[in-house]
Amino acid sequence: MSSLQTLYQTRLKKLKEIQKKGFNPYPLKCSRTHTCLEVIQNFKKLTQTKKEITLAGRLISIREHGGSTFAHLEDGTAKFQLYFKRDILGPEKYQFFLDNFDLGDFLESQGSLFITKKGEKTLEVKNFKILAKALRPLPEKWYGLKDIEERFRKRYLDLLINKEVKERFIKRALIIKAIREFLEKRGFIEVETPVLQTIPGGALARPFKTHLNALNLDLYLRIAPELYLKRLLVGGLEKIYELGRCFRNEGMDREHNPEFTLLEFYWAYADYEDLMNLTEEMLQELIKKIKGKKDLKIVYQGKKIDFQRPWIRKEFNQLLKEQTQIDPEKDPIQKIKKKIKELKLETNLNQSRAKLLDELYKKYCRPKIIQPTFILHHPLEMSPLAKRLEKDSQKAARFQLIIAGLEIVNAYSELNNPLDQKERFEEQEKNRKLGDEEAQRYDQDFIEALEYGLPPAAGFGMGIDRLVALLTNAPNLREVILFPLMRPKK
Repeated sequence: MSSLQTLYQTRLKKLKEIQKKGFNPYPLKCSRTHTCLEVIQNFKKLTQTKKEITLAGRLISIREHGGSTFAHLEDGTAKFQLYFKRDILGPEKYQFFLDNFDLGDFLESQGSLFITKKGEKTLEVKNFKILAKALRPLPEKWYGLKDIEERFRKRYLDLLINKEVKERFIKRALIIKAIREFLEKRGFIEVETPVLQTIPGGALARPFKTHLNALNLDLYLRIAPELYLKRLLVGGLEKIYELGRCFRNEGMDREHNPEFTLLEFYWAYADYEDLMNLTEEMLQELIKKIKGKKDLKIVYQGKKIDFQRPWIRKEFNQLLKEQTQIDPEKDPIQKIKKKIKELKLETNLNQSRAKLLDELYKKYCRPKIIQPTFILHHPLEMSPLAKRLEKDSQKAARFQLIIAGLEIVNAYSELNNPLDQKERFEEQEKNRKLGDEEAQRYDQDFIEALEYGLPPAAGFGMGIDRLVALLTNAPNLREVILFPLMRPKK
């Protein structure tokens, strides 16, 4: 029998002993009066009242000294020292604690506060009870975990053992809260749109397919909420946002997870240039809140990044010309393929011209962009839902925000001409027939909605996971998603 299995059996025996003594090892009620942090912060006042208090949490240390035992209890706020004394509890109850309680057990402790000779704030325990018996021992550290994926498979242990991981997810929650506050302060309202869709749309991505038995209907997990949110603009809602899960059946790497959190918002009577200003405001405000000071500099994976305005703005075509000597407006597809081969970029060369340009940009140009940079005016064929520039009809009124090689934001002035949109959908369907599984699908209902009139509007999409990774210095998305998708163990 393995050592872990032996420990499991020993703890199981203790659980049965607790039951034999007439105690429920998993009771219904807990009588906690204070959190550990509340006691630490209000220690002097609580000590002066001489009232007994009750703490509850997980046992994380036990140190026996003859007739006395010191232990530490940890809840979700802090840890606090407990003092068990045989003379106070009585020999039988004191021994019952030593014999049947282990590290990892959840415990309720009632008693009075005092300070030890070493100056540590402590609770002198006068009564205690089990709240939950832990049958498996907690790892002291990640001993033997050479496969880092084990941390993601057992995130509950990762959170317990690695405090910086717990802090990162607390910070993630603060970031999302701050985003909501930022938007709502400016008049945006939160809405919800379908996750199950009959036609996947709003992005160039391969969807997950499922089936609804009740209607004998094939459905898709949404790749983006965009087309439904724009229907709401048609319906008269002028400032809306959605923060929710989206799903794309594509590759997995440090920047991609099949299930991810996306923020999209839509702003009637605004354009993509208004969005660039709002984006700068939003991220600057977020950084100040997260850091707790006005400093707008962060470090991400050893790279110093400065969010002070103005941010760099560069045309998509100009960037490709400078870095690859490819002219997206003039060069034929064969020249683009040749450049991709020269640069030894791994990609499918049997894609459309627009897809090849996008691959060249993503794999060669984008990783070199470190400081906050707006990449502007992508070729129209790469932007089937964006308006044309009035001065150059072959370019989109669009931008992407790139920071440290990561695409953080994709935004544009929304196409509201139903005839133009219909032509773009038809072109996308042609690409789909040629084998492009990520092409935008033809959505007749959306076209009909546009025919009722969509006001001029700007739309914004931001990957929350990438933003959190950037602001918490996480090397990949799996570090900022509580339960990232993992290949099952055999």
